[in-house]
Amino acid sequence: MTNIQYEIIDALYFVTPFNELVAELGLDKELLVVELHKLHQKGWIRIYDGIDEELENDALLEDRFSKYQFLASKKGLTNHNFAG
Repeated sequence: MTNIQYEIIDALYFVTPFNELVAELGLDKELLVVELHKLHQKGWIRIYDGIDEELENDALLEDRFSKYQFLASKKGLTNHNFAG
């Protein structure tokens, strides 16, 4: 787990919208999208389009990331706590 990934998961103990993540972490939006993709592929975060609609990797749209909400998964929190 990279330092950036650690910080992202650290911010995702609760469902968090993309723009809040950008503001909290101070990361470039494009870099954040790349890292969120990596974390999602590892199964470390969950991505939602709406309150109850969890998205799979093949359903993610680059131009919709600002509308998505994110949450650390149990697997992600376990890796985060192990890395910390």
